[in-house]
Amino acid sequence: MNKGRNSTVMSDTESLPGIDPTSLIRLKVKCHRLERSFSDRPEALPDEAILPSLSCELAEGPKFAQVRVAVGKDALFFQLDVQGKSQLPWCRDSRLEDSDGLHVWIDTRNSRDVHRATKYCQRICFLPLGRGPKADQPVMGWAPINRARENPPVPADDRLAIRSRITEGRYRLLAAIEFDALYGLDLADFPTIGFHFSVIDRELGTQSLALEPDQHVAENPSLWSQLELAALNSLSQQ
Repeated sequence: MNKGRNSTVMSDTESLPGIDPTSLIRLKVKCHRLERSFSDRPEALPDEAILPSLSCELAEGPKFAQVRVAVGKDALFFQLDVQGKSQLPWCRDSRLEDSDGLHVWIDTRNSRDVHRATKYCQRICFLPLGRGPKADQPVMGWAPINRARENPPVPADDRLAIRSRITEGRYRLLAAIEFDALYGLDLADFPTIGFHFSVIDRELGTQSLALEPDQHVAENPSLWSQLELAALNSLSQQ
């Protein structure tokens, strides 16, 4: 799988004995821009939207997934591709935090010196299965962040969209979040957001944007990377 484009490493990446190399990096990634609006049927994203995954590229962790993110006129768009499966993903809409899929953390105010989540921090889970009478429909939902000082408002369902396709040995997930669903997002004053992702799979392991999940990254916004939402001022005027 290809590396993400438009990413910059902001520290010395030289490996030290006994130290996870991802802990030496503060990553800032430029989000690919699309002339696309929110839709309840999100479409596939181009190669320019591929994000890096330092947990496997530097820390030699499992590599089984590819994540793409893009910013549109009024929404963020996501794509997850997972391969190498020999069994169905484990997904439960009642246990979002434990389910297989794409887990994304966003801090709309990019607070680099805050060690506990604020009301501007959200965890959103994208699952390929888990909803409906047969639990065979995709799920997208908000999950609480451990030790958060305050939780944001839960976004309305009509501000979120997801669909998935599962075939032999792999699955694809496409999703969209309207800007209005991201509490505190200010396109003019905060064009860069705190951002982290982990792809969780009970069969294949965990693959992350940067820091490994055992370093409390899920609850500490100061450890998240940064996602620069390109040309947000012009987007807000359209």
